[in-house]
Parts: sequence; structure tokens; C-alpha cells
Amino acid sequence: MKFKVAEDVDAPIGFVFERMTDFSQFEADVKRRGADLRRVGNWTQIAEGVQWRGAVQVRGKKRKIEAELTELVPDESAKVDITVGGMEAVYQMAFIALSPEVTRVATELDLKPRTLTARLIIQTLKLARGRVVRRMTRNLMRQGNQTAAAWRQAARG
Repeated sequence: MKFKVAEDVDAPIGFVFERMTDFSQFEADVKRRGADLRRVGNWTQIAEGVQWRGAVQVRGKKRKIEAELTELVPDESAKVDITVGGMEAVYQMAFIALSPEVTRVATELDLKPRTLTARLIIQTLKLARGRVVRRMTRNLMRQGNQTAAAWRQAARG
């Protein structure tokens, strides 16, 4: 099952890419929602092959999560492969320069169930598809607005 959302950000592609691939913000958001997420190997620089492990709450139950940054092409794309419970997910971000000062960020989340429980979770998500897309859109808009504000601040001096 795939979910796709996109947002135009009023900032140059290099700045947007740098901000959107700063996974410390993502880690903080996930931890705020009650997840236990740790970097594997205590890495400090983002690069292909970096990993996270931990546990997240899915449908009221703690489930093991593993994630790896499998693709990182500067100013173009990033891809994270995720395994949570009996489900595999691929989260991709593509960065497209619409002009020197505007960047489109297109995201896609592809979920694939590997167990019966995961299939049931996917069925529930199919029924709530609109709500899931709205939540993804809201999160991407929030990140985009924060990035645009940071760019305006940096451009002023």
C-alpha cells in the first residue's frame, strides 16, 4: 500500500535537502510520541548505511523497529528501509528544484505486510487512508514551513 504527498518549499534545493535529511528532528518527533529509537553505532554524520533500532507503538502494541538509510543522493533523494513488526516499509523523499528559490519535496511511503497481523493493520489503514494522507501532508507542511522560515532567517543575515 502506497501513500504519496508533496509540498513546495520556498527555499533552494541544497538548503531543503540538508534540513529534510537531518534525521535528528525525525528522531526527536518519534521519541516524543513514545518510541524508543536508538542509533546503531553512535554515528554522527548522515550517510548511506546508517541504522536505527528500537520499539514503537503500533495499534496499541510495542513492536520492534529497524531502519536503514539505503540511499542518499545529495540534492536529489533519500530512501529509508524500515521493518516494524511483520511489516516492511520504504520511505522515499525526492527533491525537485522548481526554481532557484523553490523546491518540491515529494514523499512516498510503501507498506508491505509480511504476516497476518501486518495484513490486518494494512486493512485498517486502507479504511483510514484519507486520515493517513492528511497526517502525512500536515507533517510535511510543518517541516516545509520550518525549513522556509529557517531559510528566510539565514538569508537575512
